[in-house]
Amino acid sequence: MLHILNKPPYSDSALQMLNALSSGDAVVLIEDGVQAAFYPEWQGWLVSTVSIYLLAEDAISRGVHTIAAIHEMPLIEVDGFVALTEQNEQIISWH
Repeated sequence: MLHILNKPPYSDSALQMLNALSSGDAVVLIEDGVQAAFYPEWQGWLVSTVSIYLLAEDAISRGVHTIAAIHEMPLIEVDGFVALTEQNEQIISWH
């Protein structure tokens, strides 16, 4: 399952998403969700059974791409985002 989060990492939406994650799920942080790069201790980064990505254009526009790179948080371009949507039959947007 693919989860898309556009809210900050400590929002109610983010907490609900974290509770809904299952092994093998993928998460794409978009818009304000990329603020998770400021919080390397955020629980989402500690969930080893899911893959979490930041949408590169949103990370760049919000000035967090350098921080993400320092903490080795994976950035994906729009093409990678589209590929994830094609690979997952179920998609949930958290907003």
